[in-house]
Amino acid sequence: MRVYGADNPATATDVYNLACLEAEQGRRDEALALLREAWNHGMAPEAAMDIADDEDLKSLRGDPRFAAIVAEAHRRVAGQKMK
Repeated sequence: MRVYGADNPATATDVYNLACLEAEQGRRDEALALLREAWNHGMAPEAAMDIADDEDLKSLRGDPRFAAIVAEAHRRVAGQKMK
């Protein structure tokens, strides 16, 4: 078995998937915390463009905390494109 570090994109993807599961089960606070953790630990920037439309996260739409995470993800992508 392979063990990835906290700032590995594979780990971030796994945490993102957990956030999706939490959102689907109606555990909004847990989902948002995991989503923020995924972005803070190396989630692929190109995934940011789809986060707002991810059907697994539809229960989070309309929550200002979710909107803030989406906005931050888009800022990161824009910042990387400028480099």
